Amino acid sequence: MIDKLVRGVIVTLFGIATTALTAIGLVYLELRYDCAIYGFVYGFVIPFGAMLSGCLAASGYYLGSRLVNYRPGRLFFVNMLAVSGGNFFLIYWLKYSLLKVDGEPVSKWMTFADYLRFALTHTAFTLGHSPDDKYVLGVGGYAYAAVLILGFACGGWIMFRLAQSAAYCEACSLYMQKQGSQTRYFVKRDDLAGCSAAFKSEAERGQMRKAVDLHSRAGLREEDGTTGYFLRVEFMHCKRCGNQWLKLAARERVNNSWNRMSDFRYSTCCGERIDAIEKLAGARY
Repeated sequence: MIDKLVRGVIVTLFGIATTALTAIGLVYLELRYDCAIYGFVYGFVIPFGAMLSGCLAASGYYLGSRLVNYRPGRLFFVNMLAVSGGNFFLIYWLKYSLLKVDGEPVSKWMTFADYLRFALTHTAFTLGHSPDDKYVLGVGGYAYAAVLILGFACGGWIMFRLAQSAAYCEACSLYMQKQGSQTRYFVKRDDLAGCSAAFKSEAERGQMRKAVDLHSRAGLREEDGTTGYFLRVEFMHCKRCGNQWLKLAARERVNNSWNRMSDFRYSTCCGERIDAIEKLAGARY
């Protein structure tokens, strides 16, 4: 219990460090180049700038989790959300501390609360092509702030999901390491769906070797001009106890990119050593 608590504290420190560094970098870009990346909002409702900034700020949580093999839980999720959302206030506090008017620091003339209120209500968007075509939000600045805070929090949530969804050995408290992967390509979606269903059926019955063998004999090994889908099995293992983890993922080709197909996502853990996986270690069929 104490060991887990210590690792949680270490991961939190990593997260706080990257959050602070991200805030400093964002404020520098804004004050030096008049570029508030975190403030980019698409359609006034999608804070993609804050989401990207939030991911960068929370990256320390993910890196720390992998470094000390700490898998964050639901309570830790609250920690990440609080720090990620708090990045918004840290950015404005840094600007409040650094800004000067006629050579005098702003902090000499107003409190942080007054500065934040002024900054939000005077936030302006350029609506036309001319820099003069600006619209001041007024009280709408508070809604804008809420959208940005939500964006930062979403970035934290993305990093949380990455750390939590990675294959993890609960018995050894270690993240599993990738051994290899096996990919098969398909022309028709129905063929991919059939292979996926057969794999899941055998895996749920505990027939892991048979599931891997079924996948290896399905579809094509190499991509060609007719294939628009692929189904990949990734193999991971715990370096301490040897337990293995199988992860099934599918993608569909759209134009020149491969898009994920969440309907066929599947993962399972098996305690026995599988010869098929052992042969795949470090290789790609």
